[in-house]
Amino acid sequence: MQKWIFLFVALLVLVCLVAGPCSRNAGPARGSSSIQWVQGGNLHKATIAEWKNASYQNKLATAADWLAATKWKGHLTSPDDFDRLKSKAQMLANGVDKVTAELPGEYCQAHKIAALLLTMSNDLGP
Repeated sequence: MQKWIFLFVALLVLVCLVAGPCSRNAGPARGSSSIQWVQGGNLHKATIAEWKNASYQNKLATAADWLAATKWKGHLTSPDDFDRLKSKAQMLANGVDKVTAELPGEYCQAHKIAALLLTMSNDLGP
């Protein structure tokens, strides 16, 4: 059963990467000089159901945390870097939204979907 779930998620991830970022729930526009948007993310260990029910701001801040701890580690040195991070965090949050839209939410955690997206994507880095 887990093998089929993994294959299904992998297929959804590939579709998500080919389709590009989702335009719905696009969130605030890029270019904001404030970095308050990175605060308040608490979905690091959320189930898919918790992810689906969270606010976009919470998803965005959590996605930024995931990126800052991985592909962006050591690359956040200026306000422009945070603007670019915001764009990539929007892509990641929207990608997790796309993948989790078709999955049951009781058992799997959203960070596992995000990890797959981070691993398979070449355009979420600095």
